[in-house]
Amino acid sequence: MRIRYKTYTDVGDREQNEDRLAVCRTRFGYCFAVADGLGGLDLGEVAAELACTTVADYAGILPAASGQKLEQMFWAAQQAVLDRQHQQHSESQMKTTLNVVLVDDKNIYWGHVGDSRTYYAENSRLLRRTFDHSVTQMLSAIGQVKDGEIRFHEDRSKLLRVLGTPWTKSQVELEPDIPLKGSQQLLLCTDGFWEYITEEQIQICLEEANDPDIWMENMLELISRNDHRGGQRDNRTAITIWIDDGE
Repeated sequence: MRIRYKTYTDVGDREQNEDRLAVCRTRFGYCFAVADGLGGLDLGEVAAELACTTVADYAGILPAASGQKLEQMFWAAQQAVLDRQHQQHSESQMKTTLNVVLVDDKNIYWGHVGDSRTYYAENSRLLRRTFDHSVTQMLSAIGQVKDGEIRFHEDRSKLLRVLGTPWTKSQVELEPDIPLKGSQQLLLCTDGFWEYITEEQIQICLEEANDPDIWMENMLELISRNDHRGGQRDNRTAITIWIDDGE
């Protein structure tokens, strides 16, 4: 089985990039992570860095992947952020989203906290994505906000769950394990990326690609065209993953 990937991050018009990503080869396969430090809060980039570093370090010592190990990674990242908050007396700051994908020789394991997203496709066909831990996603679930209105809703930035806010292990949202099938694609991205490209456009870009680099290039081109709202462009970070039967 062949696994290829492409990473991208851009500060946008912000003074600093509060997004972080991690990709590491492990004994069991690969670990991918994306984190978005909460904008407007000092030390958001510290939380995002801690989250990705902790996940990568944890993955580096694992002999095997599993849903349980993935959950433990999130908990380790949460504890790292909470401990640093305590050390620096910054409990009201230093918060971040976190999305993680693990790939071994049999399965894909994925989970998230916050409003960064992971999209999953088979044979270049999008099948599902993670759902944001946000007020607007909750309103969409009960029919008060249309799904297409989430991107620029006035309450878009109000998150219900992130690293750095106390929660229990059960609040980590783990998606069902996915068996490797030979033609699968994943996209991990922060909100500065997915806000400017619809699911339909992600699908079109995927259909016109045959590797992770072209998929990323296609999406970035569309995002550039769609970015006409004005105001400051947010940090943008993404990882495209391409799994097939190649060597």
